[in-house]
Amino acid sequence: MFSGKGRQLTIYIGESDLHQHQSLYMAIVEWLRREGLSGATVTRGVAGFGMSSVVHTSAILRLSMDMPMVITVVDRPERIERILAPLIELAPNSLITVHDVEVVHSGIAVREGLPDVKVAEVMRREVVTVRPDSPLTEVVELLIDKDFSAVPVVDDARRVVGMVSDSDLLARGGMSVTLSLKRAADPEFVRQLHGELENPGRRVAEVMTREVVTAAPEASLGAAARLMVQRHLKRLPVVDGERRLVGILGRLDVLNTIAAAHLPQWHPAARPAVGAGALVRDVMNREVATAHESANLGEILELLVTSAHKRVVVIDDARRVVGIIADSDLVSRVSRESRPGLVEMLMARVPIERISATSRRHVAKLRGRSAAELMTREVVTLREEMPVASALALSAERHVKRLPVVDAAGVLAGIVGRTELMRAMLGAPVPQ
Repeated sequence: MFSGKGRQLTIYIGESDLHQHQSLYMAIVEWLRREGLSGATVTRGVAGFGMSSVVHTSAILRLSMDMPMVITVVDRPERIERILAPLIELAPNSLITVHDVEVVHSGIAVREGLPDVKVAEVMRREVVTVRPDSPLTEVVELLIDKDFSAVPVVDDARRVVGMVSDSDLLARGGMSVTLSLKRAADPEFVRQLHGELENPGRRVAEVMTREVVTAAPEASLGAAARLMVQRHLKRLPVVDGERRLVGILGRLDVLNTIAAAHLPQWHPAARPAVGAGALVRDVMNREVATAHESANLGEILELLVTSAHKRVVVIDDARRVVGIIADSDLVSRVSRESRPGLVEMLMARVPIERISATSRRHVAKLRGRSAAELMTREVVTLREEMPVASALALSAERHVKRLPVVDAAGVLAGIVGRTELMRAMLGAPVPQ
């Protein structure tokens, strides 16, 4: 796992506490695993009392009472910090403490890769679904509020009959703005510029993908992950023998499992072990859309509309990475009146000269803005000699989909996405 400075998280709850008809302690443990924590231990107390001052003991006549439960987690400080806010939301009546610890030994690290577990052990059982007769407007509003871009379509018996995604809405539903741009800009602005849908009365059955790739709960996680990579999917509905929905497996669930699989903590001084598998340098794309930090908005937009990665890496005079700009970040950081023109350019992937006159005037006002003003400065980068599995673990921990790659001197060497990393780790064939 790791050694050195760590942090211990301790959660105190009652045995009878519930979360959506499930024991709260089990809900917390399952959630911690999905979030990529290295491990958690649940201890059942023999006696104790809480704010109610009611004493609980494990005496034979009190076994059915509410005994104290303690959940202990030891992990890297940044992982603990990341989960605190959602943990409080999950267990609002719990007592939570955090303190620094020194990890002197954490056992033998397993080899990098996916652990030998079943889909059922990793999948999410609470699944957001829609019906074939659900209006498309409901799907749009649903997806905007979530961190995923596709939902299963189920019938009355919860059998999976389709999937509806942002791609379906763009290709057949009349939606003209991607979900990422919708999330970056306020919905009212998008509605005024493009209209929500060509026909708001249309139903899910009219646009959904009917040939759905699914996984069985008893399938191995590795097989499911390879299927996702081969079919270019980010979510797999998990179904029983009668195609009834029992869960959902997302790419982030797979990545969090990698991050939690006791991967060795990579450090710059580490040397790749013989047979350790692919390194980031083996799979990265060396052609990167880059802009100097002094570049103006026009230059940035030209790069964004032509970049396959939908990212512009901002560099200094020595080609060191100082920031990154995504299309959604750009839209969220400009003035309200300039957003329509930017969205028009980004969606149509056309230069400023080909957008409407009104939009062109508003975008022209932004030409003086520099990359240094518009970029995200906290950039998660990978070292080119980092093992692929460690890179995937970092991608999961930091919730970053595409990462610039730097050499030992911090100079930009390439860029890589989760798909390429997963394909390399799983040994999937490289598409031609």
